[in-house]
Amino acid sequence: MPMQIIAMGGGGFSMEPKNLALDRYVLAQTEKINPRICFLGQASAEHPDYIINFYNAFNQLYCKASHLSLFKPHTADI
Repeated sequence: MPMQIIAMGGGGFSMEPKNLALDRYVLAQTEKINPRICFLGQASAEHPDYIINFYNAFNQLYCKASHLSLFKPHTADI
């Protein structure tokens, strides 16, 4: 299977936290048992509640969730 990036600008966990059908669909496209998913929350200025909602949703699914902060880098030298 060729590598792919699926980018979304809303929907899924952010719009319907009790309906994770879109999020499940995205994960299913990987055809992997425990796929990785990364959240980029810059559109919400990396609001902590949005990041928490991401983890709350994806921790229910079979995946490795992470997020990337560009406003508060994890290293001093990027």
